[in-house]
Amino acid sequence: MHWKILSEPFPINTWKWYRLRGIGFGLFVFLFLLLFQPFSLNLFDTKKLLYVTIVYGAATSIVILCGGWVFSKWIIPRLDDEKWTLGRQIVWNLLLMIGITLLNVYVTQIMHQTVLPLWWWLIMLKWVLMLGVLPVAVAELIAYNQHLRYNLKAATQLSQLVQQQTIISDGGFNITSTSGNLANQNLTTSLPDGNSAIILMGDNQGEKLELLHDNLLAVQALDNYVNVFWEADDQLQSTLLRNTLTNIAEQVSDAVYMYRTHRSWLVNVQRVSRVDGNAQGLKLSVELMDQQVPVSRGNIPGYRKLTELQHQAN
Repeated sequence: MHWKILSEPFPINTWKWYRLRGIGFGLFVFLFLLLFQPFSLNLFDTKKLLYVTIVYGAATSIVILCGGWVFSKWIIPRLDDEKWTLGRQIVWNLLLMIGITLLNVYVTQIMHQTVLPLWWWLIMLKWVLMLGVLPVAVAELIAYNQHLRYNLKAATQLSQLVQQQTIISDGGFNITSTSGNLANQNLTTSLPDGNSAIILMGDNQGEKLELLHDNLLAVQALDNYVNVFWEADDQLQSTLLRNTLTNIAEQVSDAVYMYRTHRSWLVNVQRVSRVDGNAQGLKLSVELMDQQVPVSRGNIPGYRKLTELQHQAN
């Protein structure tokens, strides 16, 4: 294996993914212990064997579910998901395995009403790592390749559409939003005149930015502020406003072409010049901007649909 692959971008898993993984690994541990009976489990009668294997399987599920919940609810919002890599994903899985070891040893001490020596903890850790490291590493590599192939294919198809279409100055088309990612939540709407003005308001008194619809390129969330990227005389401009991305999305709700591609980005799909892909999702090159705009995995279908509808409207 080329070790450089460990530094490749990797999508951050959702709570739904951890639920499935927790149940799946718990079932795997239960069946493995029941069928192969290590740790002298073959000495137990059927009733006790079932009880012990169910307890260990449940302990495994509990650690993964609790770890996944904490990761999804508390860690992910504080992470820069663009810096999450395959290597970090594997390390996080190793931490979960250590947690599984600790809980399983604790459960063993309770069931046998004893205090186990350190060497027993190390033996348990060895078994957990033997059972988990290879399957997890293989599973993550397979997932990485699947995400990469899918996103590269999507990027190629969308780039072809982007290169063919021109800026829409008037007219309209229908959009059906199922994920709630569009800045405009109406099911049917029409594009505003590209020469009409739009006003973005900040929370500070008198803070506002007035520009043409077509000149708004993208908006990035930065903690309690948003960075608005816009065009003036063929030059890139940026303005910092104190506001949230959600509020800005509401302010441009009449602009169907503004799409929430990521929790931190709102982009004018009409100004996208190129689409690239990696395992995490898509990367949009926007006219005049050096910084690429990410499209998270869950938002790819919506972006694809909007781009295809825009192409059809042309």
